[in-house]
Amino acid sequence: MLYGMKTNVQIKQQNRRSLAMRITPAGDVVVCIPNWMKPSHRKVQQFIKQGLAKLEPHLPAERQEPRHTEDEIRALVRKWSDAMGADVGRVQIREMTRKWGSCSSRRNITLNASLRYLPLHLVEYVVVHELAHLFIFDHSPAFWAKVGEFLPDYATFERELDTYRV
Repeated sequence: MLYGMKTNVQIKQQNRRSLAMRITPAGDVVVCIPNWMKPSHRKVQQFIKQGLAKLEPHLPAERQEPRHTEDEIRALVRKWSDAMGADVGRVQIREMTRKWGSCSSRRNITLNASLRYLPLHLVEYVVVHELAHLFIFDHSPAFWAKVGEFLPDYATFERELDTYRV
């Protein structure tokens, strides 16, 4: 417990110019600082104190436990790639700060490790979304039609996913 709260605060030094703070789906707080700043720097400590005061109403009462393992998510990719007839390259699961998933031109799928904390139907939506990019590499009406072939309620899932922070 740091900063007088139940929340775990992680400080990450990055190649950046400004300070940033976010809440992970697990309920941890991540503070990103420039490489040249030390975590003990007065400005960093002040930023954390002020940021936690603002974020406190949005923090979960306790740390969230993952709902799914990486192996279960990989199994979903196999299940849906078979159902969709998609030829997938590598499947990677890693920490991502801005997206739930991505698909490369080499047919590789990268999924955000934070998916472990989401309800299963939203994880499936992200998987189907990324697999659909193996057929149509944009967000055109044809792409959404492809997603809709397998998840007719995809728009509902998209709106619900927007309520979660990456």
